[in-house]
Amino acid sequence: MRGRACSIGFIVVGLMLAHATPLDAHVGSPDVFFEGQAGGYRLLVAIRTPLVVPGVADIEVRVLEGQPRELTVVPLRLTGPGAVFAPTADRAIRSIDDPRMFTAGLWMMVAGPWQVQITVDGDRGRGQASVPVDALASRVLQMDRRLALVLLPFGLFIVFGFIAIVGSGTGEAQTEPGQSLSPRRRRRAWIARGIATVFVAIVLMLSNWWWNVEASNYADYVYKPLQMDPSLDSRGELSLTLRDPGWLGFRVLDDLAPDHGHVMHLFMVRTPNLDRLVHLHPTQTRTGTFNHRLPGADAGQYRLFGDIVHATGLAETAVADLTVPFLEKTALEGDDSEASVGVGTTFEPQRTTAPLADGAHMVWQRDAMPLVARRPYQLMFRVEDAGGTPITDLEMYMGMPGHAIVIKRDLRVFAHIHPFGTAAMSSIALAASALPGVAQDAKAGSHEMHRTAGGAPAATVSFPYGFPQPGDYRVFVQVRRKSGVQTGVFDVRVSESGSRTS
Repeated sequence: MRGRACSIGFIVVGLMLAHATPLDAHVGSPDVFFEGQAGGYRLLVAIRTPLVVPGVADIEVRVLEGQPRELTVVPLRLTGPGAVFAPTADRAIRSIDDPRMFTAGLWMMVAGPWQVQITVDGDRGRGQASVPVDALASRVLQMDRRLALVLLPFGLFIVFGFIAIVGSGTGEAQTEPGQSLSPRRRRRAWIARGIATVFVAIVLMLSNWWWNVEASNYADYVYKPLQMDPSLDSRGELSLTLRDPGWLGFRVLDDLAPDHGHVMHLFMVRTPNLDRLVHLHPTQTRTGTFNHRLPGADAGQYRLFGDIVHATGLAETAVADLTVPFLEKTALEGDDSEASVGVGTTFEPQRTTAPLADGAHMVWQRDAMPLVARRPYQLMFRVEDAGGTPITDLEMYMGMPGHAIVIKRDLRVFAHIHPFGTAAMSSIALAASALPGVAQDAKAGSHEMHRTAGGAPAATVSFPYGFPQPGDYRVFVQVRRKSGVQTGVFDVRVSESGSRTS
């Protein structure tokens, strides 16, 4: 809460006239989306994190399967003692229009990794799920200019009124009714007014100094994204160095934990056309340093997004730019993958079918209604063979039925999402560990909702997500077949919130 303010005891005058400044804590996509089981109930959860901490997170839960009677939510720290001693749960409010929809607001008092524990009671008994949330102060809020201008006259009235009262108390107030003010008392009144003015000025300056100290301390509390420095040698060896820019959020770099098998997931997207995606998994050679040989990515300018997760459950994305020259092609290793936009670089939001490299194709199962910013959706994609028949040979890709990468065309938004949602799988496992005997889907990563009766991934995979801003996006959807990792590429235009009625 930065700005200049003047206060004196009972005087509160706010003069913070600049606009709030957002910071890219999660590359423009801070809200959390989750789809999973709470006992016998399947839930679609959207958590809109607070902009400042302490702050209130807005919770929206839709029960997709089951008939709920009551739903409660409670905030807990993701790890440590705060993950065990839960406060009293809040009862979510059921929507009048939709009995399956519940909303609530929860205070998150300190920055760091949290979880929202959801309990559902209904026709299928009692079920629980826990959704990890990173509560990070992402901006500095300042007073609205119009409100400051409204308060300014009241503050000036109080200040000058105080000085006038002091002067009158030593002048007119001590004179008998009907008598004129003597020169001596008039002089005393002016001296008192002068002393009161000096006193007010000193208090205002001290208050302003105190406020600026508090504002500076809070500015250090605001989340500062990791910095990533890339370098590339002539042989195509990529080196990445992570640096802490000085955030006072208890960040360290020696506690990175594997997330679905890898310490870092690196996404390289060629700009400005977003016509090529390279998904790599660099090896950590020492604290904060990663290395990987590029598989001969096509030459050009690339935006790099490096996903990591701390042992505390805090997930971060570091961003950098890299110019890649022509490199001799080499074979992909392990879980690495790459894809090019074979349909061209033009923006095609009306296209719902994307060709895959092995001759099959992927269909985005969506209606004709426009997508709206900050509204939760289930993004559903079906893989079909050349004849239009759903395929039956999908395999798990790093423990997932699929991965989706969402990138806004102006590069202000990046999100790496899974069928469970936007949270890292290691964070979901930490949250699920607090629920013994329940949320086994999250613990085992079994993804039952995305499997066939035989246990293989179904031909259709869905991702819970809400686009954070209006604008144009490109969506890369990755699945694995016997022929390798296949990537479908789709475009979408997202409209302003409120432009589509529910």
